[in-house]
Amino acid sequence: MKSRGAPVVDLDLYSGNVIRDPQPIYRTIRDAGPLVWLPKQRLWAMGRFDDVREALRDDTTFRSGRGVAANPIANMLGRYTTLSSDDQTHLTRRRILMHSLTSRALAPSVETFEHEAVATVERLLELESFEAVADFSSRLPVQAVAELVGLTVPPTQMLTWAAATFDGLGPANQRTITTARSSLGLLAYTLRLNRNSVTPGGWAASVFDAADRGDVGWLEAKNMVVDFVAPSLDTTILATAQMLWSLGTNPDVWQQLKDDPSLVPTAVVEAVRIASPIRGFTRTVADDTTLHGVPLRKGDRVVLLYAAANMDERHFDQPERFALYRRGSNLGWGHGIHTCVGMQLAKLEMQTLLHAMIPRVDTITVSDPKPLTNNCLQGFASFTARFT
Repeated sequence: MKSRGAPVVDLDLYSGNVIRDPQPIYRTIRDAGPLVWLPKQRLWAMGRFDDVREALRDDTTFRSGRGVAANPIANMLGRYTTLSSDDQTHLTRRRILMHSLTSRALAPSVETFEHEAVATVERLLELESFEAVADFSSRLPVQAVAELVGLTVPPTQMLTWAAATFDGLGPANQRTITTARSSLGLLAYTLRLNRNSVTPGGWAASVFDAADRGDVGWLEAKNMVVDFVAPSLDTTILATAQMLWSLGTNPDVWQQLKDDPSLVPTAVVEAVRIASPIRGFTRTVADDTTLHGVPLRKGDRVVLLYAAANMDERHFDQPERFALYRRGSNLGWGHGIHTCVGMQLAKLEMQTLLHAMIPRVDTITVSDPKPLTNNCLQGFASFTARFT
């Protein structure tokens, strides 16, 4: 396939060097044009905020039903998930998941989250230093998934499965191949699930209730459990880690939050913008069309780079800066019909941690960052932190 007149960016979007330091490449893609051709992946790509947002709104043209990965095997295996669906099928699956994930549905868990957040902060205050991802940002997401989803699986196994699943959404590169056994392990586990293997009243059980009512088929229901496990873990963990890093490297912002806790929701949204834990998902073009003067053919695949869009200087003033003055939305949780179903859960967890920290933590120190290497996720694999 030729570029059809579009700018060509001849780089491997999924190489180790790009994954470890993506911002220069995101800028190259944005500067090249609103739609570029990536010959190494044989993908079209968008990296500017307005263009990515518009494509996410236009789910008639940019379709998810043939998968959102950059390789055909993952797209085939994920066809029964909510992420890989369109139109009424998507709305039905989404409605079933949202039954457990609205603010009202999560209200009974608020007290538990608050207790765990306070316990986490007070425990970390007693330490000389701690590993931020494992000891801080993973605590509430792991608890939420382990207890609320209602699966009898150790949290460490869930984390392994979730990270591997996101790796599998990249191209069929070495990273995808290396983690294939783990990502297939989650699929195999969900296919073995039945009502006797989940906690009564848990989120997974609610999906089986929908199958009993005939809202979805049993194969759909089992696959939809993946929609609880994978997105509920890594994305929130990475965003929470970024929040801590940003506050540790911007002590003036931390003091601003302590002085005015009403800014906590803004801090969470800003952390998600900078983190952009999902680098991007692909979409398939539904019919022949022309976009930005470039003819696209039915079946062409376009990667929508949320992470590039959220750092677009055309839309955000000083996008690299963590600031509490920003208003409006970003694409960290997606946009349009496919906005992340777990957004309210992530906000609850991150805000609860901040509210636990504000009266107890005076200073935050961070150091020794190590980037995550994953085809679809970005963020910190680890860093050292200290509360005083």
